[in-house]
Amino acid sequence: MIVAGDGVEVDGAGSPSNPVVISAKPAPLVVADSSCITLSGGGTTAAPLIAAPRLDPAPGNLLACGPGGLLVAGGTGGTVVTGCGLTGDGSPGAPVSAAVSAWPHTCSLDDEGGLVYCDSTGALRSEPRGRASFVEDGVNKTYPVTAVPAASNTLVETRTLKITNPDPCREAFVIIEVELDVDFTLPPNSGAASQIGSNSVNYLDNRGNGTSASVHGVATMVFRRSIPAGGTLVEPLNIRLGRGSGGATYNRIETYMRAFVFVL
Repeated sequence: MIVAGDGVEVDGAGSPSNPVVISAKPAPLVVADSSCITLSGGGTTAAPLIAAPRLDPAPGNLLACGPGGLLVAGGTGGTVVTGCGLTGDGSPGAPVSAAVSAWPHTCSLDDEGGLVYCDSTGALRSEPRGRASFVEDGVNKTYPVTAVPAASNTLVETRTLKITNPDPCREAFVIIEVELDVDFTLPPNSGAASQIGSNSVNYLDNRGNGTSASVHGVATMVFRRSIPAGGTLVEPLNIRLGRGSGGATYNRIETYMRAFVFVL
């Protein structure tokens, strides 16, 4: 009696006309898919084993199966086609990189170079652009004839200029220029002084024998301020008069306030 074991097939009765034939019996082929490969077929001539890549259908996936094999979609022969701002084809000899220019300055690129950012849509963005703005206001006001105060530094009026930082990101550097012009009437042996804030800018007197009308001189000051990002500054111009003597009076005060705003 002949019994077939694993992998062996026995046929025939063992007679001259029906001899026993022992042959190898192929074991069944067990296949299993992976997350990246799908297998099909039984491994026979009639049903050969076939492996196919499984491509993730998620949006943005660039991997594709072409006639020559796997490649990055949009590429040729497995390489990447680049456009504006990029160079290289993704191969070892020509990796994809940014197309940059040589740093033309003597200062350090590491210390002084600006940065590039990626926005919410995936677009590259530079640092905020520089801004410059200008605002001014002029007032020419007449008054009833008024005695110049005898005490120094007497505040007679405050005028203001509203200055806004147009940049929502960065502090503004502001250069402010102010002008003050006061018309005095000076009888003989009289005098009067004017001030911008705490700074005395003019003292005028009359040592003659007749009255001098509309005596004036324009005084200018320049100073700086800073304004936080998106903020507003209300800059005061405190007009002060004093040292009035001999019946000195004033009847007109003209001012200009100008602001140059820079965000760099």
